Amino acid sequence: GRRRARGSRRGTMSDEEAKEEPTEVEEEQAQEEEVAEEPEVSRDLEVKTTPFDPRFPQTNQAKHCYTRYNEFHKCQAEKGEGAEECEPLAKFYRSICPTEWTEKWNEEREAGTWPGRY
Repeated sequence: GRRRARGSRRGTMSDEEAKEEPTEVEEEQAQEEEVAEEPEVSRDLEVKTTPFDPRFPQTNQAKHCYTRYNEFHKCQAEKGEGAEECEPLAKFYRSICPTEWTEKWNEEREAGTWPGRY
């Protein structure tokens, strides 16, 4: 047989050593398998906001908020408090109006100082 010069095998592994240490590809596959074994979390949460309204095409949505708030209270005045038909309108104004505004408006309505009709 041929003799190799000393150090010629530097950086190489024997077949036995190669079998003991996983390659990068094998490590990645093992990690992918671990991830695949985790239970899937159901994410049924659906986030919605008020639909586009052509009456309010601008970025500033203050008037849109005010109108949606009034539409909800008008609906309640006409159909009765807690009417199911009014619930989408409540979601619309709650999704677009700052909470501070609606809290203030609700306080004004309770105090009888609300300038709106409803």
